[in-house]
Amino acid sequence: MKGTVARSSDLEVIPPFSELEDLGTFGAMALLAMIQCGADPGYRYVRRLPARAERLAPHRALRHQILVALLECGVLIPAADRRMRLDAALSEPGWDVAELEDVDWVIHWHEATRGALSSRLRDYLDQLEPTERNREILMETWVALATAECLAFAEHALSSHRMDPAIANGIAPLLPPLFAQHSIGQSCALMWWSAKNVAASFLRHGGAPGLAEREMSRSVLNAYERADQIGRSVPVFTRHRSLPASTFAGVFRLTSRLGDAYWTKPLQEQALTDAGR
Repeated sequence: MKGTVARSSDLEVIPPFSELEDLGTFGAMALLAMIQCGADPGYRYVRRLPARAERLAPHRALRHQILVALLECGVLIPAADRRMRLDAALSEPGWDVAELEDVDWVIHWHEATRGALSSRLRDYLDQLEPTERNREILMETWVALATAECLAFAEHALSSHRMDPAIANGIAPLLPPLFAQHSIGQSCALMWWSAKNVAASFLRHGGAPGLAEREMSRSVLNAYERADQIGRSVPVFTRHRSLPASTFAGVFRLTSRLGDAYWTKPLQEQALTDAGR
């Protein structure tokens, strides 16, 4: 996670944001989700996230992507300059995962409009023009959220079968073809099926290095064929307390106007068109 990001000492140098258009569609959704995740009443600070981190995005990888995007554009600034390990100073690293999870944030916004920031973001996203570019951004965001939802549930399913959740790390690139034909809810159900296959393989063959990861990837790929065979009978996973809904998913559902279709419809542009975006 390399990149040049603002520091608390740069607050007097960097002009604060004042126009929502400068954030763009993804940035506006990300900032509103961050505010809903735990900003103070004046929308000046967001306290560190670990205790409520799952509320920002369905999976840590997407959570970090959101945080880095807001950091790099300068609307989010660490409340205090970070402490860098001396051994890391030579390489001038960007933010790493551990630092992103343990920082208080300042929302760098113009004082005159800060108090209405949440409502202004909602209005901006509600009035979003259904342009080709905005539809493209919404589609990319839907895929990113679907990937995060499936990774989170795959890790939960593996843990439930007493397997290492890290086994799911390599499946993200395999998921988009599944989303084109099946909803997030159905895809999560297939994640459970894949995790069950991994657990069964472990019982049969033991824990040879890399075997569980290969079995997970093979099971996900086989899920496409299996889903085609059983067609519409693929069950829809119903979210429960172990995987709470995230603020970013909620903001996206409102912006895209998908509502429940976010979870129940295949990820196709026609669904966005039908929803009014």
